[in-house]
Amino acid sequence: MKKNTLTAKVLVFFLSLAFIYTGCKNSSSKTSVVVNETRDQYQLAIDYDKTKTDSVEHYLSRFIGQDAIFTPEHTSAIHITMADQTIFDVKSTPGEFRLTFDKSKNSSTALNRIKTINKELEPILK
Repeated sequence: MKKNTLTAKVLVFFLSLAFIYTGCKNSSSKTSVVVNETRDQYQLAIDYDKTKTDSVEHYLSRFIGQDAIFTPEHTSAIHITMADQTIFDVKSTPGEFRLTFDKSKNSSTALNRIKTINKELEPILK
């Protein structure tokens, strides 16, 4: 009987740890913004709270000027050409956004416009 009780306690302990780990992993409220700019590329990587996904996607759709660029599952890997001929790549999943901008294919004005995404997303991600 003692062996069954000990086994049950150990099982409950490990299940509790698993639930805590899963909860922490899936509800990250930390926001991380990484900008990597080289002579040839501008890259923006943002990790954010998954609950903000709809707001982020809404902002980006308005910024880009195209509706329905994100799929209902929220996972996207798309090559975007804006009305002003600015081109860049976006990869996104709930809680993650990645943008890659090739400087050789775009103007400096387009680069400055793309750089505003980071600043304009700040209040949305708070």
